[in-house]
Amino acid sequence: MIMAYSALELVPREIAGHPEVRKYAERRNKPPTKVILDKSYHYHAMSKLKDKENRGRPDIVFMFLAAALSSPLNLRGMLRVYVHTRDDLVIFVNPKMKPIRSYERFLGIMEQLFEEGRVPPDSEEPMLEIKNMNLRYLVKKVIGSEGIILMDPNAPLVSPKGVAEEAKELPVVVGGFPRGDFGLDAYKLAKRRYYIFPTILDHWLVADRIIASFEELAGIYQ
Repeated sequence: MIMAYSALELVPREIAGHPEVRKYAERRNKPPTKVILDKSYHYHAMSKLKDKENRGRPDIVFMFLAAALSSPLNLRGMLRVYVHTRDDLVIFVNPKMKPIRSYERFLGIMEQLFEEGRVPPDSEEPMLEIKNMNLRYLVKKVIGSEGIILMDPNAPLVSPKGVAEEAKELPVVVGGFPRGDFGLDAYKLAKRRYYIFPTILDHWLVADRIIASFEELAGIYQ
């Protein structure tokens, strides 16, 4: 499963000097450009950013990873998770990684990941690793799939179980941004486009419902 175009990034240089950002970075004892951009803390500073409505929401990734990594499907070794960001970075998530329960700890781990490239930095089997990579390369070359199932709120409605039944050969992609559309690559890669509810749900919740359907189909609880 892939969370794509996620609103996860470091504070960009153009707002690093904003008082709101500087004060937050000082409290974290880090340079302004080494902290994760978060609308909850940097709302006023972000007013000058392009596409500000779709940036600064690391909490979406936090909730997604917490749900995915703690799922029985993952505990049985049957789930692989990737996080693709709006800047075409891909986070490879080790299925053995324990869920991060604290949001503040999550921010710290993400900041370490962006700086070091992996967490733990010196591990031969890191829990997280980040690489420069677009969505197409991830799907085609790394996963080895011809396309994706895209969870698009504008698409026809299908039950989570219906999505899971069609996802045997195609990875499911959910959004990692608060509003708006996916990038062009996602639509080009989409072999199927579905949604599971008449109104828009939190992306992590969509992922959670589909994971639960995978568990049902796999007979995990039998």
